[in-house]
Amino acid sequence: MKIALFSFITVFAFIACTQIDAGEAQITVKQVDSARIRSYELKSALYQSQHPDSAVYYAGAGLKLARKLHDVKGEALLMNRFARINEQYGNYGLAIKYQQGAISIYKHLNLQTAADEGTINLAVLQSEEGHVKQSHHLLNTLFKEFQQRKDTAGMVKALIAMGQVAELAGNPRLALHYLESAEKLHGSTEVTDAYVNMLSSIGRLHSSLNNHKQAMQYYVKGINKSKVSGHLKGHATMLNHTGRVLDSMGNKQQALVYHQQGLQQARASGLPEEEARSLMGIASSLKVEDAEGSIMHLKNALGIAHSIGHKHLAAEIYHSLADIYRQQSRYADAMSALQEHHRLLDSLMDANRAHKVSVLQSSYELAQSRLQVETLELANREKTYQRNLGILAAIGILLVLVVVVGYSHKTKRLNKSLEASNAVKDKLFSIIGHDLRNPIGGITQLIGLMREGDLNEEEQKVMLAEMQKQGDATLDILNALLKWGESQLKGVGIEPSLFNPKNCISKNIEALRHQAAEKGVEITDKTIPQLQAYADVNHFDFVIRNLMSNAIKFSYEGGKVNINAEVDEQANEMVFAVQDYGKGISEEQQQRFLKTNMDIAYGTGGEKGTGIGLMLSKEFIQANHGCIWLQSKEGEGTVFYFSLPLKA
Repeated sequence: MKIALFSFITVFAFIACTQIDAGEAQITVKQVDSARIRSYELKSALYQSQHPDSAVYYAGAGLKLARKLHDVKGEALLMNRFARINEQYGNYGLAIKYQQGAISIYKHLNLQTAADEGTINLAVLQSEEGHVKQSHHLLNTLFKEFQQRKDTAGMVKALIAMGQVAELAGNPRLALHYLESAEKLHGSTEVTDAYVNMLSSIGRLHSSLNNHKQAMQYYVKGINKSKVSGHLKGHATMLNHTGRVLDSMGNKQQALVYHQQGLQQARASGLPEEEARSLMGIASSLKVEDAEGSIMHLKNALGIAHSIGHKHLAAEIYHSLADIYRQQSRYADAMSALQEHHRLLDSLMDANRAHKVSVLQSSYELAQSRLQVETLELANREKTYQRNLGILAAIGILLVLVVVVGYSHKTKRLNKSLEASNAVKDKLFSIIGHDLRNPIGGITQLIGLMREGDLNEEEQKVMLAEMQKQGDATLDILNALLKWGESQLKGVGIEPSLFNPKNCISKNIEALRHQAAEKGVEITDKTIPQLQAYADVNHFDFVIRNLMSNAIKFSYEGGKVNINAEVDEQANEMVFAVQDYGKGISEEQQQRFLKTNMDIAYGTGGEKGTGIGLMLSKEFIQANHGCIWLQSKEGEGTVFYFSLPLKA
C-alpha cells in the first residue's frame, strides 16, 4: 500500500513538473511571437514615408501573424499602423475603419490609455475626412471624461487635437486658443517631443496671423526647453523658425544669427533636412546684401535635398533660387529654376497618387480578407465541436461560403465603382489644382519678370511667346473641363444626323495651322470628299480636333500628321485614322488608355497634356455607337483609330 502511494505521489509530481516546464515554454513562445509582431510594426513604420509598398507589406504580415496566433493586442497595434499609413496617403475613410477596429480591441482588453489615444486619432481623421462637427463633439466628450478622471495629460492631448481640428477647418484663431490652453495646462511638467511641437505650432499660428512678437516668445521658449531637454531636432527647428520670423520683421542680422546657430546644431546632430532649411534661411537673410552668397547657400541646400531624396524640399529651393535670379535680372536662369520647381511638384503629385492607390488596394484587400478568415475559422470550430452533425455542419458551411462569395462579388463591384469614381475625382482636382494653377502661375511670374526687368526686344519676344503658350494651354484645359463637367452633370446627350466629315476636318486643319506651323508639322487630309457619317457632328468635331492637336503636340520638329478614313459597308461603319510620327506611347500607357484614361504627358516641345481630352473623346465615340483604339511604338509614332456608323 505504501509502495503504491509513493508511486502515485512520484508520478503526480513528475506530471506537475512537466506541466510547469510546458507552461514556461509556452510563455517563452508567446514572448517570441509578440516580439515578431512588434518587429513587423517597427519595420512598417520605418518604411512608411519613403516606401509605402514595403510599409503595407510588413504591416500586413504582422496583422496576419497576430490573427493566426489570436494575439488581439498585436492585431490592434498593426491596425493602428494601417490607420497611420492610409492617413499619410489621404485614404481617410479606410484609416477611420482601421482606427475604429483598434479602439474596439483596446476597449475589450480594458486598455483605457490606448483606447483614449486611438479616439483622439479617430477625431483628427474624421476632421480630415470633412466631418468637423462629429470630430469636435467626440473630442469634447473625451475632454470631459479626462476632467472627471483628473487626467491632466489626457486633457492636454485632447486640447492639442482640438487645435488641429480647428486649423483643418480653417479657423486659426480658435486653433490658437486651444493650443495656448493646452500649453498653460501642461505647465512645467516633463518636456517631450509633443510639447516642443506644440510650442512650434503656437508660434507658427501667431506668425500666420502677423503676431510676430508673440510668435517669437513661443519660439524662444521652445529653443530654451528643447536645449535643456536634449530634443536635438526640435532645437534646430525652433532656431530656424525664429530666424524666419525675424527675417519677416526686417531684422536680417539677428535672423542670420539664429539661422547660423540652427545650421551648427543640425550639422552637429546629423540632421540633413534641418541643415538644408538653415541654409535656405541664411540665403533669405543675405539675398539683398549678398545675392551671390545667397545663391551659393541655396545650391548647397539643393545638393543636400537631392542626396536625401527630398523632392518637395528641392522644389522649395528652386523657387527661392528663381526669386534671387529675378532680383539679379538673370531671367533665363529664373525661368529655368521655375520650370524645375514645377516639374518636381508634378512628379511628387504623380508619385503620391500612385502610392495612394497602391496603399488603398493593398489595405482594402487585407481588411476584406479578415471576413473570410473569420468565417473559415468559425466553420472549423463548428466541425470540431459537432462531429456527429457532419451533414448539418457541411450545409451550414456551404451557406456561409455562398453568402461570403456573394458578399465578396458585391464588394468587388462596389470597390471598382468606388475606384472609378475616386479616379475621376482625383483627375478633376489634379487638373484644377495643378494643371490650371501652374500655367496661370507661370503667366503671373512672367508678367512680374517683364515689369521688374529692363528687357530688350528679343527677351520680350521670348517672354510673350512663353506667355502665349501658357495661355493656350490654360484655355485648352478650361474648354475640356467645361465639356467634361457638362457630360458628368447632364450625361452625354447626342443629336445624330448625316453629315460630311470632310468639312469638319478641313475647318480644324485651318484652326490648328498656327500650332502646326510653330513646330513645322505638315498636316495632310487624305480623306475623300464624298463621305457621309451618322453621328453627332459636334462630338465628331471635338474628337477630330483633339486627336489632331495631340498628334501635333507629340510630333517632332518638321514632322507629319495624316488623316485618313475607310468605309466598311458590310459593318455599316466608317473608320477614321489620325497618324503622327512622333515620340509614341509606352505599352503601359496604351493599356491604361484602353482600361481607363491617360496620365499627364509632355509633348516634344514641352507641351503639357492632361488626358481629359482623350477621356472625353472616348465617351463621345462610345455614346455615338463607335469604338476608339490606338497603335503606337515609342520613338516611331502613334495612330489613333475611331469608328462611326454610316447610317442610323
